[in-house]
Amino acid sequence: MKKFMKKTLAVLLAIVMISATFVSFAAELNKDAVDAHYGQYKNYVLLGDSVASGYRDEITENDELFNEANYDSTYARYPGSYADVLANAIIEDGSMTALAAPGFRTIEMRYMLEDDYAATIEDDYLFHPSHLYVYKNQICECHGEAMLPGSEHFRDMFKNSIREADLITLGIGGNDWGAFLGWFVTDIFEKANVADPYIAEVKEILDKSTMDVGTIETLVDLAHKAGALEELGRTVPEALYKALQDFFTNWDIMIQDIYDLNPDVTLMVVGMSDNSIKGKYYDYPEAGVVGEEITTDEETDETKAAITKFVIDFIMGVGNKPMIDGAEKFGYKYVDIDGASYVDSHPDAAGHVFIANKIIEALPNREISTKYEDIAAHKYYDAIEYVLLNGIMEPVTETTFAPDGALKTNELRNALNVIKGEEGKSDSTKSVTAIKLALEILGCSADKGFEGFFKTFALALKVISDCNFNVGSLITRAQAADYLMTLNEI
Repeated sequence: MKKFMKKTLAVLLAIVMISATFVSFAAELNKDAVDAHYGQYKNYVLLGDSVASGYRDEITENDELFNEANYDSTYARYPGSYADVLANAIIEDGSMTALAAPGFRTIEMRYMLEDDYAATIEDDYLFHPSHLYVYKNQICECHGEAMLPGSEHFRDMFKNSIREADLITLGIGGNDWGAFLGWFVTDIFEKANVADPYIAEVKEILDKSTMDVGTIETLVDLAHKAGALEELGRTVPEALYKALQDFFTNWDIMIQDIYDLNPDVTLMVVGMSDNSIKGKYYDYPEAGVVGEEITTDEETDETKAAITKFVIDFIMGVGNKPMIDGAEKFGYKYVDIDGASYVDSHPDAAGHVFIANKIIEALPNREISTKYEDIAAHKYYDAIEYVLLNGIMEPVTETTFAPDGALKTNELRNALNVIKGEEGKSDSTKSVTAIKLALEILGCSADKGFEGFFKTFALALKVISDCNFNVGSLITRAQAADYLMTLNEI
């Protein structure tokens, strides 16, 4: 049991600490998407953590891109970052305001955006020094204080920049329960009464090694030697649970803070993906070990694979859930970046281009978003844009879609005819109920094959479950757009 506990804990910590899929692809922007959105926005603001800031694991002091002004990428525009690529592609003057920083979590974002939040801070890791760097010897004249990452100077800059933005990209989340857990584990070793003889050894390993599975397994074995394994196993799950709980709580508040400052901004939330840990797990470098050699027990490849897959699926599912749910709740755009290529825990140059491309492709269609005045911030905007662009549904007037109006039978019949490629119109203006829509969707399954049948059946069940099984409830036009978009893609 101890053997399994050590190995499982090692894998869990490693995967949680490294948060984004290793896939080769051509790093090219979608020219049509760039052309469609070029000049659409003037004031672009970047918010987020080290992935957003452009921090690059492969950049060193000898690299041609290195310079003191933006190496750490704290509130600095980093050449080749996805924000830099995006700004150069679609902003006419190529400008942007970079307010992302390595180590940023949702709690740091709330601190920057809420005037009264500082008094309630009880987080030992606020602006953790291992990630956030100090602007040495720089004093803010307007506030008379050192320009630290959490200073009043930058708090004002955050709020003012958000107020003036017409486009914001927000990429944050991995540190809330990834890097945070690394800081937490290191602190366990700092406790003199637990692992005092091993503190120097732990620090040397952390200084020399990347935070991969090999390093974690070494640290877990050190905890075992120091008699701290039991505490590690007891406290880490508690810390992870609290971190996730705080993340879920902070997410909606942080998004509301942004919209309170600028309710009309186009907000693009960049999701997280697993950053090649699957490949790294089976071929990681040996972690440096100081002093006595430590031996670890071997698990079978099957066990490793099972643990790894389970944890990856769990972490990514949990981590992106508030982002995905928030898209419906607040109306922002969620950008899935699965497929970006990484070096260690950050995207490589091609990965940043890939992410920029995903953001550009997901931007609201300029013609649709400006023409129909009642859908700009609607939680079903993506679906409404889809059905309008594909001719599946029609607007109510030249400038309105009436997303919250009841769907009529004639509108549903006409939409289904478009999807099925059939002719014919309906004149009935009776409102459509959930059971009516579910049955009509099921009726489209006949020519969709075996897999299509089950997908269509699942969609029909979703219609019923979404209305809490009140099959007589009416379907709005926006809800219909969402279901019809899914049906058209089956």
